[in-house]
Amino acid sequence: MQFIRVNTLKINPEILKERLENKGVVLEKTFLDYAFEVKEAPFSIGSTPEYLFGYYMPQSISSMIPPVVLNPEENSFILDMCAAPGGKTTHLAQLMKNKGTIVAVEISRSRVKALKSNINRMGVLNTIIINADMRKYKDYLLKNEIFFDKILLDAPCSGNIIKDKNRNVSEEDIKYCSLRQKELIDIGIDLLKKDGELVYSTCSMEIEENEEVIKYILQKRDDVELINIKADEFKGINIREGYIEGTLRIFPPNEPFFIAKLKKIK
Repeated sequence: MQFIRVNTLKINPEILKERLENKGVVLEKTFLDYAFEVKEAPFSIGSTPEYLFGYYMPQSISSMIPPVVLNPEENSFILDMCAAPGGKTTHLAQLMKNKGTIVAVEISRSRVKALKSNINRMGVLNTIIINADMRKYKDYLLKNEIFFDKILLDAPCSGNIIKDKNRNVSEEDIKYCSLRQKELIDIGIDLLKKDGELVYSTCSMEIEENEEVIKYILQKRDDVELINIKADEFKGINIREGYIEGTLRIFPPNEPFFIAKLKKIK
């Protein structure tokens, strides 16, 4: 299954649909009026002039849901804690109509190149890129009392078999990811303003990286609560309630994903 997210900062979805269909691409609508499933294409969907112009991003429909759930306002001050390669970052900018400010943090210098490339290609103007480890960068933010309205933590995870056909992950890998995810979500809550919201997501199916992380943060802290997300808001994909009420899980044939939303209450 292949999907594209139309970049409404640059083009109307129906105009792009017509352009691609005139080239032999068969597109089907989704629950998002700016996202389409690519049913057929006579060429690679990542090698068109429209792609190079930044008119769309090839992206799984599952990975479009976390920014939609975060639901940023146009003037929001947003932190994207693990931003590369920029699919969700540019989606947030699109939802914000290039207004407000996004601080996009990425630990990997090599992955920052892809993040910069996508931000430039998609015409994003409201994003500051920071090449840093959030576990260290948080000290600078806290020292300067910089807090955010909303935070996206699409956490590094052990992945899934749909995304990586050669996936071979050990229990130690999963435990390592879980520990890092718990550390990052704790940092995220520290950096939220009161009444601010954080969306946590992974493309892993492992409970240790998903429900266990949410359970951990809810037990550890008394300044955060879980916000209920309804699966029926997202039609046409294999999405169900997670193993904690109010969270979401997406299953194959769609790309597996876990999504939870938290609010800072103190």
